[in-house]
Formats: sequence, C-alpha cells, structure tokens
Amino acid sequence: MAALHRLIAVYLFLAGVAVGAYFIISPIYAGQGNPGHAGDVWNVLNWFMAAAALLLMLVTFAHVRALAAGASTWDKFVANGRFHLAAALLIAFFSNWFADLWGGDGSSPSSIIWIFANVAMPILAVEMALQLWRDPEIGGASS
Repeated sequence: MAALHRLIAVYLFLAGVAVGAYFIISPIYAGQGNPGHAGDVWNVLNWFMAAAALLLMLVTFAHVRALAAGASTWDKFVANGRFHLAAALLIAFFSNWFADLWGGDGSSPSSIIWIFANVAMPILAVEMALQLWRDPEIGGASS
C-alpha cells in the first residue's frame, strides 16, 4: 500500500506543479498572441486536475479517518481543513469544468472559480504529495 501512496504522491506533485506553473505563465503565453493555444493547454490540464481533485478528496478523507482519538486538536484542525478545502475544490472545479464543456444552455464557467481552483489545487496537491511521500502509511494503510 505504501507503493500506491507514493505513486499517488508523485501524481499529485506533478499535477500541482504543472497547474501552478501554467497558471503563472499562461497570461504571458496568451499575451504573446497565443490566446487560443493557452486555452488548449488548459483543456488538457483540466483532465489531470479532475483526477487530482478526486485523489485529493480521497487522500484527505483517509487522513481525517486515520487520525487517532489521541491526536492533538491542531492536527485534527489541519486535517479537517484540508478535507474541506479538497471538498470545496472538487465541487467548484467540476461545476465550472462541466459548465465549460457542456454549458450551452446559458450556464457559463466563472473566471473567479477558475482562479480559486488554479490557486488551491497546486497548494493542496503539493502539500499532500509531500506529506504522502514522507509518510506513505497516511490514511491508515498500516491498520
């Protein structure tokens, strides 16, 4: 199970770095006369973000469930905060992405939600990837 957690950690790390890096460089890239191409890259990255959002939800939930009854209040606060951020990210991302893909009936994606997803995803994904890499038994795999 530790090998699977390490594999998930690598995926989350790469997805988080890719989204964060492209979020930073996309305005520069689009400003160079490539606005259509910048959107094409986001269309590809969205598929990886979707998988990462689902994995983040599972990993953060497993971490909350694995906390022992004797865990500190701070550890419980942090774990629950990550879980709720992952839940908000999942709902916001998929709602906006589906509106972008199939929103022909007047529903359109919100740019502020894209900004939230493109900022929250790298932060949470890289943080959880590093934590999973350091402690691959997180989530109760050793139980």
